[in-house]
Amino acid sequence: MSLAMSAGDMIQSANANRRAAEHFWMQLRQKRSAEGSVSTLLDGYAGERLRMATFRHAPHVLTGDSIALPHRRATLLSLQLEGESRVEQQGRFCTIAAGDFCLLDLSRSFRLETGRSTVQTIYLPSAVLRDAVPQVERTSVIVLQGQDSAVGYLRVLYEQIFARAPQLTESVASCLLDAIPHMLAAALQSSQSSETASPSQLRRYHKQLVRRFALDHLSDPELCADNIGKGVGLSTSYLFELFADEQVTLMRWVRSERLLRCMRELEDSAARRKSIGRIAYGWGFSDMAHFSRCFRRAFGVSPREYRQHTLFVPSENKATDV
Repeated sequence: MSLAMSAGDMIQSANANRRAAEHFWMQLRQKRSAEGSVSTLLDGYAGERLRMATFRHAPHVLTGDSIALPHRRATLLSLQLEGESRVEQQGRFCTIAAGDFCLLDLSRSFRLETGRSTVQTIYLPSAVLRDAVPQVERTSVIVLQGQDSAVGYLRVLYEQIFARAPQLTESVASCLLDAIPHMLAAALQSSQSSETASPSQLRRYHKQLVRRFALDHLSDPELCADNIGKGVGLSTSYLFELFADEQVTLMRWVRSERLLRCMRELEDSAARRKSIGRIAYGWGFSDMAHFSRCFRRAFGVSPREYRQHTLFVPSENKATDV
């Protein structure tokens, strides 16, 4: 009997935590997405100090000006469980893959582009971070790669905190919030020590500059390496050398970015009246046959088949706008 009551109490606690978390995270944004609900809160906790949630995101873009003013003195520490995201802050452009952590300062302008993904996020007031991680005050967005050993310790901490959220008391939650910055500091030290063999700051800056320019001009069918070089003031030969250490060439990356945006528009019910050709042309493809071949090669189905499948997938769970 006591076990049944214990299980019932745990369910009741989880539901209460989720309601409190939904209320907190909905207040984080002062602007609602034009596309409607973009995130589903799966579980969470919102006490006096510790606030956290697991989100399932639909593709969307979040910018710094959408954050409510009272929350712009905080930082989000997020663990990417599934999917991929891209973030830009103060000229720093980062990709967040599954298993990576992202530390995003809400006090500075940013652009976070999220695909279909699942993310665990903890809200950290700047005052909590300042002593353990002083570099956050002079650094833009930080991504910690999941393969680093110290990052693994931080990931285990996240797993335990989120798994035991229904059992948290306010005093324990407060202690956990104070412990997280110290685990983060250890992970940052490990990450910084592994960067000694990375490209120079100038090369990283040039890559960010090139990618930003390309993303801003994806709809231009004339976009090519020559035009990108002219747009950012770099020679075409340097561009090829700059991206020689990447897994794909610059223009293949451009094509994959165009395909991703076409895919997201095809699965958007608000764009269901827009023809496939118009979507493709809108993202810089000038030949429908070429677009269809590239789409099938990338995603295994034709654009038409993909649209028919995704538009009839039933939605799940109650949604929030974070």
